[in-house]
Amino acid sequence: MTAKLVASVFLVAALGCNAPAFAAGSVEAGQAKSMTCAACHGVDGNSVNPEWPSLAGQHTTYIARQLNAFRAGERKNDLMSPMAMILSDEDIADLAAYFQAQAATGGEAEPSKLALGQRVYRSGNVARGVMACAGCHGPNGRGNRRAGCAALATVRADFGMDRG
Repeated sequence: MTAKLVASVFLVAALGCNAPAFAAGSVEAGQAKSMTCAACHGVDGNSVNPEWPSLAGQHTTYIARQLNAFRAGERKNDLMSPMAMILSDEDIADLAAYFQAQAATGGEAEPSKLALGQRVYRSGNVARGVMACAGCHGPNGRGNRRAGCAALATVRADFGMDRG
């Protein structure tokens, strides 16, 4: 390979890695479109009901991936699936931008479960086949935007890992 070809390959790879997975959405448009979402996820994306996840402060890539999965039928929920089916790509980008821009109001861990939670988060639980959470969600739980891994700051323990 010539030096020019090698440089071109690295340039294309670098640009490709930095390109967003979808068009950037509008926070303002997302706010207007989020009124329907507010019934379950809260006006600002901070849900008060443990049945529904908080979306405030969540990465756009994670929100978009989940909404696309509901829309495509890859992820199913009696309430979310029909809501997502009517969303356009632009709607999804706008909603993701809006919810990412909101301040998350996370709760606090139950003190009696904190040490166990930290251990499982950092090291997993080999006996139960649970991988370390930090591998995907990062050392501080802020998630991994590029990989589409959720930020965990506002996820309640009772929401459960089986719901995604």
